[in-house]
Amino acid sequence: MPMVPRGYAPGRSALTGTGDGAGPRQADLPSGGFLRLTLGLLAFPLLLIGPSMVVAAIFLATGEPTLNRLILGVAGVGVTVSCVRLVRRESRSRERARRDLRRLEAVGVAATAEIVASRPTSLGEESGVELDLLISGPGFESFESTSRCKEDPALAVGARLNVVVDPSDRLYAIVP
Repeated sequence: MPMVPRGYAPGRSALTGTGDGAGPRQADLPSGGFLRLTLGLLAFPLLLIGPSMVVAAIFLATGEPTLNRLILGVAGVGVTVSCVRLVRRESRSRERARRDLRRLEAVGVAATAEIVASRPTSLGEESGVELDLLISGPGFESFESTSRCKEDPALAVGARLNVVVDPSDRLYAIVP
């Protein structure tokens, strides 16, 4: 049974994957401990900003006009709701990554992905590449997929990458 590592491999960490649930999907693997710690440390203060604004509007801004206090209170509620939604989204994303990792470790099949095309693309503020992959291995029919990831010299057309694939629904992860 192949081991799905958590370390870096060229093209492994898909920033965006293709797949709407019907076709192949690149697994979002769990991020490292430092990133999780950083997000956890930032989430707590963010969750306190909104309630602090509401408390300030109710108890501390007594000399302000009512409209200003109302605006501050509504803004505090809005910030609180936004931050809670952000934390919940990140939590669901992290849980999905763990679920994908466990599934690939349990039923994954070692396979090969050949890069058949590579195009430059934008990944927000960074530049990256969009790779067209032909994934083949034992126990499933070959399939094509697209992966967008950070640039790496090893990601050239014709290069072969090691992947682990769940043959039942073509969930895959690029591994070193």
